[in-house]
Amino acid sequence: MTIDRRLEVGSSLDLGRFVRNVMLAAAGRGLQSCPQETFSKYHRILRNMLAIPAEQIVVCGISIGKANVESQERLMPRADVDEFATFLGFES
Repeated sequence: MTIDRRLEVGSSLDLGRFVRNVMLAAAGRGLQSCPQETFSKYHRILRNMLAIPAEQIVVCGISIGKANVESQERLMPRADVDEFATFLGFES
């Protein structure tokens, strides 16, 4: 995903909404997706490979594919939501 560098800062919110909609469209077709900011670090390589013009900033990529349901093993441990978030106003 790229954005024109001449746009105002608020335009990145529009791009974020577009990314979300691409991910929702993928989910609607039974695909998993993951936005990845790390693609922006490789903008020099991506520019050449994808003919991205100089006025565009590489913001992120979106990996899309089928989930590997055979392997339920996580590479990274996940903390329980109560360990990193506090929910106020949702008491039972």
